[in-house]
Amino acid sequence: MGEPIRRIVVVKRHELLREAWSKRSFSLATTKLDEYVVEGFQFDKRLNPVPLRGKASYAVKNVKAVGFNYETLNQPVEEQTYALRAYFDDKNAIQQLKGRYPEEIVQVYADPKISIFPKPYCKGAPLGDWKKVATKLGVGALRKTKLSGKGVRIAVVDTGIDGSKIPVSGGWSPDPNYKPGTAELDHGTMVAFDARISAPESEILDYALLRSKEETWTGFLSDALSVYADMLDLLQREPGPLVVNNSWGMFDRSEDAPIGSPENYSANPDHPFNQIVGTLVAAGADVLFAAGNCGQPCPDGRCGSSDTGPGASIHGANSHPDVITVAAITTDGRRLGYSSQGPGALYKRKPDIAAYSHFSGSGVYEADAGTSAASPVAAGVVALLRQKFSNATLSPEAMKGLIQKTAVDINKDGWDYDLGYGSIDARRAFNALSKK
Repeated sequence: MGEPIRRIVVVKRHELLREAWSKRSFSLATTKLDEYVVEGFQFDKRLNPVPLRGKASYAVKNVKAVGFNYETLNQPVEEQTYALRAYFDDKNAIQQLKGRYPEEIVQVYADPKISIFPKPYCKGAPLGDWKKVATKLGVGALRKTKLSGKGVRIAVVDTGIDGSKIPVSGGWSPDPNYKPGTAELDHGTMVAFDARISAPESEILDYALLRSKEETWTGFLSDALSVYADMLDLLQREPGPLVVNNSWGMFDRSEDAPIGSPENYSANPDHPFNQIVGTLVAAGADVLFAAGNCGQPCPDGRCGSSDTGPGASIHGANSHPDVITVAAITTDGRRLGYSSQGPGALYKRKPDIAAYSHFSGSGVYEADAGTSAASPVAAGVVALLRQKFSNATLSPEAMKGLIQKTAVDINKDGWDYDLGYGSIDARRAFNALSKK
């Protein structure tokens, strides 16, 4: 028998599932979940039932979801569904579960491994430092207007943050033993540092997603579902600016279901994680994703054999039409050779913009590198602008449009599949809004 198949199982709402999520305790749902009896199948008790909102719950009404439409964001709780992680001995066990409980099991989806996007620039020392990055972004001009990101929350969805290096205001993790701000000095701390280049007074939230013990700095997409559900709870409980940075993604599609399968993640807008990302944007968050490190000519060694270069390297939520997808450039304006290239799997016109990477900054590594560094550099700019322009003034969609329109066209060819609209520029974006 081969390796067990890990999947996300979406089930209909039940009061015990609601309570289990509310109290973050899987055991509260066992009475209900023990009812699903299929040989070669078991739920993973390490992941609490995750509530799905918006169009992710359409299947309850047997309405086929098409594209990204969040008109049911505020739907009654009775229509809510829940996602759980499960392991199956084989594909036959998946079909048995769906066939035996057709009124309860909404759908089964892929749950691929996800990991961070650090990468040295093929070969080479850091080019410039974080102060040069701030200068290139035009941050100094905004400081004169008293903008520093104060009052804006930046959620760093990553490996966790060393709170002795970067102040942490809160956060959450699927790992019940983790307390925000208690991580070792590593990738998440670098990401938080880079976000604060533009927004040093922002409130950093430590969402330690990638803490799986099965492999260093690797987690599962199902873990990300729970993090996004927690952020939705946060926005409902404490409305206000929230910028979400994601410097991680899927390197190898061999862990995914094939494109065209209802279980697929990489190119399927109906996958619950792709849905919940859009739901969070619809709720008012600015969400940024690193494009990935599987571009040519020097992709990361973890990239799948068919997952490198133009049109094959920006997958799933990293290519979501509602997020800002960030490519990586050096401080002298050159595309970094691993930066993933469009077209994207969910939305072809990806990436959206580029931001600086491969500079001396946090001290975690020799260089803050990869699209892992580029994405939080851009997130800091968004947080800086959010201090001045609220969601009532500028929706996440409008913020994305502003960032795109004011980017510096490095290649002088308009939008392209390597760098999107060009390098993000805080000063140009601020000036464009201030003139209105």
